Amino acid sequence: MKLAAFLLAAALAFGVEPPKDVGEFFRTAVEALADKDAAAFLDHFDRNMPGYADFRDDMTALLDRSEVVSTVAFVTDDGDTARRVLQLDWDVQIDQDRRRRQIVKCTIERQGKKWKIVAFDPLDLFKQQP
Repeated sequence: MKLAAFLLAAALAFGVEPPKDVGEFFRTAVEALADKDAAAFLDHFDRNMPGYADFRDDMTALLDRSEVVSTVAFVTDDGDTARRVLQLDWDVQIDQDRRRRQIVKCTIERQGKKWKIVAFDPLDLFKQQP
């Protein structure tokens, strides 16, 4: 979705600029959320990540019931071509009436040719709340 790409690009202007492939990795994650594509979003995560099963269930439930638009700004980005530790300013708008914004601590590792998120805190950023 072009809007999601624009929002990520706008967010990048206010934080640090990660390597191009890392920025692209998160851009496609933001697009998957906007497109309500849980499988594509979850494909960015390592299934062995602690808490993955609950996170997967929360994401699937959220995208089944809600429209989600988000932006990601890179606050910190440290690492190399195999592993990066980031802090992300993740702003999530759910159904135009609920908004969450948190600093997410995230670790990505290269698995084969693809990046995968291996740690994500807080895991409940996308959890459906009453």
